[in-house]
Amino acid sequence: MTVKEVLVNSGLDFDILKMPLVAKSDSGDDIITPYFGLVNSKTKETVNTTKGGYTVSQNKDVIEMVFKGVKKFGDDISITKAGSINGGRRVYVQLKLAGKAKIGGDTVDQYITVIDSNDGSTGLSVGIGDEFMHCHNQFYKFYKAGNSIYRHTATIENKIKEIPNLIETALSESLKQVRTYEKFASTPLTRHLADKMVKHVLGYDRKFTSKAEQNELTTRSLNMMDSLYDAITIEQKYMGNNLLALFNGVTRYTTHIQKPAKRENGDMESLLVGSGYKKAASAYEFCLTV
Repeated sequence: MTVKEVLVNSGLDFDILKMPLVAKSDSGDDIITPYFGLVNSKTKETVNTTKGGYTVSQNKDVIEMVFKGVKKFGDDISITKAGSINGGRRVYVQLKLAGKAKIGGDTVDQYITVIDSNDGSTGLSVGIGDEFMHCHNQFYKFYKAGNSIYRHTATIENKIKEIPNLIETALSESLKQVRTYEKFASTPLTRHLADKMVKHVLGYDRKFTSKAEQNELTTRSLNMMDSLYDAITIEQKYMGNNLLALFNGVTRYTTHIQKPAKRENGDMESLLVGSGYKKAASAYEFCLTV
């Protein structure tokens, strides 16, 4: 596909216009404020307001640099998916690595994901992602290091040009991720550890949370807890009694059970930047400490 085809097919064929906000005085005179509206040129919706220091990045520029980044790898990396989140407030591009990793008796598709915000809520960032084939659970990991998250300041245009280098860095990180999963698969799982994971992710569990405290929880909270335990049990039956099954139990919950926002690409929104991402990232950090 061409850059234009990706933009059109994924609904990213719009610009973000930075327009000055003007107020009216009591006498009817225009008052120029220090704020600007960030407007989706396609929907005409104002996705956020910001001060003058915010620098706009355009979808076209990001996609062009992604194309440049994958070109050097030939058929080893390809653009498979792109989309808009919450009315274009954020956008993402997903790149698939050729081949499949073998982990714990399962095969895994590996991805590199580029995310940018059009509303100033986050910076431009590049991360990795995985999808286990037996369950299609998905997990995405974005770096906190300063060289992989770029804020929308005056330098953002130059930072966008670094996307090809970030894709190369993400590729090496994806290879390291396989070794981490292999370590998880070789680490035995105990019921005590499962309870600690649920408590870590939700803030409550069946063992460490007293009956009195559980009685104070809402029905929704109790259903979340039960569903998470059930998801872990299902993954144990497939993956075995190990830490990878515990982690996959959480990603099963965030991928298939937790309800995403009821809007276009709401499922990807949850997994990439929403509550699903936060729970899965929390579970991953927990497993790293075991």
